Amino acid sequence: MQDCLTREYIADSSGAAYHISIWTPAGEPPTGGWPVVYVLDAKAMFATFVECIQRSGRRPDATGIGMAAVVGIAHGGERLFATEHRYRDYTFEPSSLIESTDSADKAGGAAFLSFIVDQLAPELATEFSLNPNHQSLFGHSLAGYFVLNALATRPHTFCHYAAISPSVWWQPAALTERLQRLDSAVSARVLIATGEWEGHPAPWIAEPERSALITRRAPRAMLEHAAAAAELLAQRLGAAQVRYRCFAEEDHSSVVMIGIQRSLRQFFE
Repeated sequence: MQDCLTREYIADSSGAAYHISIWTPAGEPPTGGWPVVYVLDAKAMFATFVECIQRSGRRPDATGIGMAAVVGIAHGGERLFATEHRYRDYTFEPSSLIESTDSADKAGGAAFLSFIVDQLAPELATEFSLNPNHQSLFGHSLAGYFVLNALATRPHTFCHYAAISPSVWWQPAALTERLQRLDSAVSARVLIATGEWEGHPAPWIAEPERSALITRRAPRAMLEHAAAAAELLAQRLGAAQVRYRCFAEEDHSSVVMIGIQRSLRQFFE
């Protein structure tokens, strides 16, 4: 992407390698530095975020979205989603719903979060005039589960946390226990969003794929888990800071596009 810088980083906390993309708006940053969105799974999300800000940020009076820098965090290689690395970086415990090869390949979330919070963000804030007090963390699916855990364990790092279709099913009890430790001193705003067709398949999906999809999704209870997490957060942080949306006629993939717009709007409220 034009005007985008890319770098390779080695995490001090784990030794893992990451591909980082950085985009900042043209012109001088505002006082305090640019607001910044940290986007996970950046090979699939980074360009979409930049284009959304370029389009919507031109008319904040109409869109509610201002100009912000975007930092994309991706795993190496050409794949949009490196499954084994996502299992490692976005989880804090192994899951009984995933047949694992090796539990050591999972539960690296604490180290990954430390990389973002203690290494990457401070360095980029200094170099690119990013505002450390106006930061958002965005993740979808398993990355959304990571975002909720990041909120629970480092609640004062970001002022905004966006978890789109979060995979709470990975370890709902462990996540709930962490979220219950939060209190009203946390001032962050939170968006949790899902799509209607994550609960039941879209009408055009025919058998036998329809039955297979229902069987796979039923134990994950995506909508129920996401709504429960949002309700718990509203109790802990206050209803005004937490927003849950289940978007009609959207599925696990399509809800991302709406989630990006709604996330940015809430970020700038």
